[in-house]
Amino acid sequence: MPTRLFTCKALRRSALLASAAAIVAVGPISAVRAQYIYGDGGDLSMRREARLTPEQQEELFRAKKSWKRQSFNRRISILEKEKRCIGQANNPQSYKDCVQKKRESRRALNADYRAYINPVRRRVGLPPIEDKQKGRQKGDRKGRRA
Repeated sequence: MPTRLFTCKALRRSALLASAAAIVAVGPISAVRAQYIYGDGGDLSMRREARLTPEQQEELFRAKKSWKRQSFNRRISILEKEKRCIGQANNPQSYKDCVQKKRESRRALNADYRAYINPVRRRVGLPPIEDKQKGRQKGDRKGRRA
């Protein structure tokens, strides 16, 4: 009697697992996560901004330009601090600490930008910019890496 490499029961079980994995992989994801993963949030934002009147576009442009000018020194400071920190790093952990400090500084800067620009966006009829981290649990890295 020939030996079977796979039993019928084992084949059914593996087929069930494979189909479950496929369902999870192609299942629906939230719009925010889709924008984050596929990067289509920027295109949508550009289309919305294109529908604004010239006056609304001008107001949004002036606000963005003003923010860039106001935050310039702060952005430079973040980069200079990171450069000094990395230069002084003696081991992988201190290097990671430098990267983490920069990340925290950038998050704070981005939060300040949202606080600055969202009232303008509301005035011109655009939805507010939301935090990419919103809705994600700490340690939940789904969508960032394959």
